[in-house]
Amino acid sequence: MRFQSAVIPRPVHYVTENKTCLWKVIFRGIILLMIVAPILYAGIQYMNAPQNSGMGMGYVQFPLCNLPEGKSRLVLHKGRPVIVINNHGNIKALSALCTKNDSILDYDNTREELVCSISGARFDLNGNVTSGLAPRPLEQLNLVVGDDSIIIGCRL
Repeated sequence: MRFQSAVIPRPVHYVTENKTCLWKVIFRGIILLMIVAPILYAGIQYMNAPQNSGMGMGYVQFPLCNLPEGKSRLVLHKGRPVIVINNHGNIKALSALCTKNDSILDYDNTREELVCSISGARFDLNGNVTSGLAPRPLEQLNLVVGDDSIIIGCRL
């Protein structure tokens, strides 16, 4: 007597269920990644953020050698751009945002003024409007110049 091995065919729906199960796993993984990735990214950015030298005091400090005479430098103070200008040894710190349209101002060394390239407004080095349609002068920030550093936003 011979035994025949019986080959039991798998049902067709078994193969399609495995394929759909794989797609469900992939789809759920993508959704989970879309939810978790921004949270992880924000956490990593927070942990790697540069430390402010003021430790929450609201001031910015940088070396005086980084601001040669006749030049300007943009820095962030409390999240807002500030332009620091060295005009013949007279150092000023002004808001770098045009009061007309909040665009970043440029320092024109030859005319010794701040210029908005979008609205055409011009400001002197005290922040006063000299021409254009700017509605108000620029905010001037307190600063202290030491022997080798500049501190912006400190209380006098």
